[in-house]
Amino acid sequence: MDCKLVFGGNLKRLRKNRGLTRSQLAQQINYSEKSVEKWEMGGCIPPVATVCKLAAFFRVSVDALLYADTSQLRYLLGIDGGGTKTELLLTDLSGNEVDRLILGASNPVDIGMEATRQVLREGIRQLCSSIDLREVSVYAGLAGGITGNNQETVRLFLKSLGFGAVASGSDVDTALQVCLQSGDGICLIMGTGVVAFAKRGESRHRIAGWGYLLDKGGSGYNLGADALDSALRHIDGRGGSPLLLRLIEQKLQKPLPDAISQIYKSGKTGISSYAPLVFEALEQGDPEAERILARNVQEVSRIIAAGCTYLEPCPKVAICGGLAQEANVLRPFFEAALESEVRLEFVTEPIVNGAIQLARNNI
Repeated sequence: MDCKLVFGGNLKRLRKNRGLTRSQLAQQINYSEKSVEKWEMGGCIPPVATVCKLAAFFRVSVDALLYADTSQLRYLLGIDGGGTKTELLLTDLSGNEVDRLILGASNPVDIGMEATRQVLREGIRQLCSSIDLREVSVYAGLAGGITGNNQETVRLFLKSLGFGAVASGSDVDTALQVCLQSGDGICLIMGTGVVAFAKRGESRHRIAGWGYLLDKGGSGYNLGADALDSALRHIDGRGGSPLLLRLIEQKLQKPLPDAISQIYKSGKTGISSYAPLVFEALEQGDPEAERILARNVQEVSRIIAAGCTYLEPCPKVAICGGLAQEANVLRPFFEAALESEVRLEFVTEPIVNGAIQLARNNI
């Protein structure tokens, strides 16, 4: 848990209990009001002498300022946010489910930080309306959650809501927690996007995951884009799949050429929504769907091979994300594409469970 945020929360609570404004506290300790504000917002911890002065002023121990009081925590809130959906899970301290909720995308890189705050705020309101947030330890693992200063921004936002303990990070952290826990191996996330991490001990090596414009296969976006491409090629006589065209137009409820503007406006999440049609077409024996899946799995196999060079030997490859739900379909494609013997594990456990485990680490 971030010690600066803990200190800031404790200082703010003690000040308010005394009925003091920031300006009044600043005068008492000969600091500026801006300094007090910075401390309370988790920007920094003042020098040791000042911490001792604050402890003496409030008549508490230094530990009461520096450490979190976890004695009143009764709940864990895990948040797993991605480019398509955000899952929130509320449990008791033993991990027993109290409630869960799924909302829309919360990647701040895609939708902006203010929209991310709105999604989180709404989810927290729905799940925790009858709970004192001071009794909740929360961990938010978001796609785009560690880009720039997003991690600090999300933590400060959650802290401002009044949670008893707060931490935030990337959706990769939650995935690693579920897929590998404390072990070594490769965690491959196949969701709206695609990314892999080779983990040995505390070190991580990233492969791919550079965004939908740069990654060339293995994601929901790539499958959806390939399905649309195949349908359009069939329309103008360059081959493609008549079955995929029919399935796509059924989904659109209009001719595909009339929906091009709509598709572009839908962004990567909208394009990813066509990925399930590839599996549906494959089930009906469509050779073009088989080609699309083979190409995408081949690209992912290169990602796995690159990760294995950092482990040698590679203990296991754990595949998670939305596409991992299609394990029975994908496994034969992987077995055909991988050049070496690799132990594949398709993880269907909800990734939000990893966020619960990380929320427990706050205690």
